[in-house]
Amino acid sequence: MATELEGILAQWLTYFAIYGIMALSFNIEYGFTGIPNFGKVLFVAVGAYAAGVLASTLVLMLAAPALGVEVVASGEPSYCTAAAKVVFSQAGQVLSTTTLFAIFLAAVLAAAVAGAATSIVASFPALRLREDFLAITLLAAGEILRLVTWTSVWPVCSFNGISGIPSPFTHFLGRVDVLYAGLSLLFLLAAWFYTEYATNSPWGRALKAVRDDEVAAEVYGYNVASIRMQSLLVGSALAGIAGALLVFYSGNVNAGTFRPDMTFEVIAAVILGGAANNLGTLLGAAVISALLILMNPSSLDALGVTLPQGLLNALPYLKYVILGIVILLVLMYRPQGVIPEGPLKTPIVEKTRRKLREYLARVGGQPGAGRQ
Repeated sequence: MATELEGILAQWLTYFAIYGIMALSFNIEYGFTGIPNFGKVLFVAVGAYAAGVLASTLVLMLAAPALGVEVVASGEPSYCTAAAKVVFSQAGQVLSTTTLFAIFLAAVLAAAVAGAATSIVASFPALRLREDFLAITLLAAGEILRLVTWTSVWPVCSFNGISGIPSPFTHFLGRVDVLYAGLSLLFLLAAWFYTEYATNSPWGRALKAVRDDEVAAEVYGYNVASIRMQSLLVGSALAGIAGALLVFYSGNVNAGTFRPDMTFEVIAAVILGGAANNLGTLLGAAVISALLILMNPSSLDALGVTLPQGLLNALPYLKYVILGIVILLVLMYRPQGVIPEGPLKTPIVEKTRRKLREYLARVGGQPGAGRQ
């Protein structure tokens, strides 16, 4: 039982890290800038595809000659062949830990670049469309990408996907899932520190200015189009990193994973925790990721929870009902989220507040201060 609980905890921490990074990226775009990116899964998928393709290609290049396996492809990528799967399954025998970690880091970097590059293309409609039309456009773009990659062998082997991608912890003994959970949490911590620093900088004030009133922001000299593009670029790069972490956790990349409901799970996390609040966003991601795991029949079985067969069959669909109820309750009774948006803590604001408090303290301590 203890082993099962450890596995579920590691799974929850990994999902929390991945969904936390996705939620932070959506919070930058929607919470701070007001861009309703309903196509968030598009950028997660692009990052996952980039990471999967690069990692599998590098593994083939380095491991196939050492294993003496010849990979010949005809009309499909080399990493889609049966010989490639053999190489992936035995790559740990010939590739060192340093090499595996280098492949992992290169794949994560490629995912971030791919997500950011895709956002540049997506920024064109973002600069020209109203919020509601933009949301529909990005949502449709994500679904188009999923259907195209599902039916085409390029770039991710159609509905079969790329499977067997080796973990960077292949040579480690013990619970590899626990080690990967710790690694994922390190990425989440780095993403949170970066997001907290960026949104509490003058750039964060610019994002909020655009969100609150674009006309007023332009009057005060902000380039609204550029700021919206920057917000999408940063958010999409983070989403790409989340996609890469998901690929190395599952060991495969498949178009069927990146369905539109992933976007709405991220939206639910941000709404629940509190838009424009990074700590609240992480709280929402923790709750949503826990809900997703508990709605899995295998997790309930590991916890020793027995449910009627009919209810077990309905669990995959029941989670959507629960997510909808959570969003409705939050919007009705706590529209600002569990942790509401707070004032920015940019250096100039903090310095101004400190100077103002010092001035008021001096004035208040002077004889005759306050007399009219």
